[in-house]
Amino acid sequence: MNEKKRRCGITDVLLLVLNLIFFVGIQTVFAPCEARPDGSWMTCHWAGQALIGIAAALLAIAVMHLVIPRAQVKIGLSLAVIPVSVLAFAVPDHLIDLCMMETMHCHTVMEPAVTVLSLLNVLLAAADIYVYQKGENG
Repeated sequence: MNEKKRRCGITDVLLLVLNLIFFVGIQTVFAPCEARPDGSWMTCHWAGQALIGIAAALLAIAVMHLVIPRAQVKIGLSLAVIPVSVLAFAVPDHLIDLCMMETMHCHTVMEPAVTVLSLLNVLLAAADIYVYQKGENG
């Protein structure tokens, strides 16, 4: 495959957009519960902090994926997205507890959003690997 011919594909852009939504969303719309009136934090705050770091790493990988032209490097970056996305999936309520009440924002908004975004990331990375492998071999 001519690497210059296929420098920026649809999967490259989709990975960047998805992870930009994840990074901005986890700090705004999908953020965990607010601080308590006394200023202390609920446990879900720490899940949100971990997810900000994970989303930043995924966004950095997506930016590199967009910028780097070599197909083999793009495949490697997509392979890196998969375990990091699985980690993001596991953080809320599995690795770090969320609030006790199931009606809290962390349970009703943050956890489902992270689940969907993580699964989309895994599927998109797998599709990207398939596309670039097919291009390399065919």
